[in-house]
Amino acid sequence: MRIKISTPYRENSIVNIASGAAIKGWLANFYTTLYLAQWVTAAQRLPLIGNRLAQELGRRAFPDIPTNIVSNVGMVPELLHVGACRILSKHWPRISSELMYRVKAQFDIGVARRLSIETSDVFVGMYGASVRSFETIRKTGGLAVLNFVNSHPDEHNRYLIELAGLKAPHHELIPQWVAKRVEEELALAHLVLVPSHFVARQLSARGVPEDKIAMIPYGVNLEAFQPVSGLKKRTMLECLYVGQISYRKGIQILLDAAKQCQDLPIRFRLVGPIVSRELLAQLPENVRYEGPTLPGGVANAMRTADMFVLPTLEDSYALVVLEAMATGLPIITTDHAGSAEVLTDGVNGLVTSAGSSEVFANAIRRLVDDEALREKLGVAGRELVVSGAYSWNTYGDKVLQEIAAKREALA
Repeated sequence: MRIKISTPYRENSIVNIASGAAIKGWLANFYTTLYLAQWVTAAQRLPLIGNRLAQELGRRAFPDIPTNIVSNVGMVPELLHVGACRILSKHWPRISSELMYRVKAQFDIGVARRLSIETSDVFVGMYGASVRSFETIRKTGGLAVLNFVNSHPDEHNRYLIELAGLKAPHHELIPQWVAKRVEEELALAHLVLVPSHFVARQLSARGVPEDKIAMIPYGVNLEAFQPVSGLKKRTMLECLYVGQISYRKGIQILLDAAKQCQDLPIRFRLVGPIVSRELLAQLPENVRYEGPTLPGGVANAMRTADMFVLPTLEDSYALVVLEAMATGLPIITTDHAGSAEVLTDGVNGLVTSAGSSEVFANAIRRLVDDEALREKLGVAGRELVVSGAYSWNTYGDKVLQEIAAKREALA
């Protein structure tokens, strides 16, 4: 079986599908953009900025995928996008967001051109970046597989309007033309990969046949995310959030909850890229924004924390939840995080209803007041993820099994 895979950005699930296919000898091509792995070693030799530049370039590296089958597609649009975002995202976020979607569409066109001249049995593409590629692979009789890594656009927008109070147009709301592309992808795909029942239910409610949907939870890198030895003993607890600084991730809820917890011995640390800058305008005194991180920075941040929070309003599968569990941190998240499905409330984490700062603050207060509960949840969470059910190897194997079964069924 010859499988071709494309992604316009680094996304853990599709990279691990590609790695698994490469091990089996099934991976024919891996299409991406700004693949710069060959420059990492050279960058390290540069004085002063070498290590930092090498880390940045490493974000575009895929060490488990043979370099001879990696192809760059749409490099010029992506370069323009990266450069423009540094200028536009601060003052014109709507333009920056629109440009991101347009670049994905251009990437899709470039991949489709490659597929039209290079035959394959299976093509795996990303949500929002695969319409033309799917049209092309279907013409050649190949199997079209959609990696559906987000909520359905209509649900995404509904949650942000209802729970965050956003109004169109807003840069965090998905434009209708993008939603239409996603609907086309769902119609064209023979198989749709989703990471949670949270997303599977959305698609089923919109008429996607259930035999077309494969629900396979993501994995976690257990080598990178490990607990520190010994208990942290300090009077002021460290509560960590990792993710986009956005309404979608519930930052507004977290900041309101932090205000309600100012009488507690706890400090809140926010780590991640800024999507909606206005959320940081007036931080409570017990909250500190630490900026985005380079590779490895998330694991380091988690090892120095006492608990982890993710107050997301909608999230197909927040991988940081599993990463925090692997680090042994007690978790508080919401029922709108797909990864919350691995948790049993009060046993290996705390799961709250999405959209309520009061409910979230009460959960934080519960953990602050109960050291034994923090330890219990952290240990149980770690035991769950190391059980083997949530490894990336398991994920990749299950996806490839689904692909093989679907291809056989349609043969």
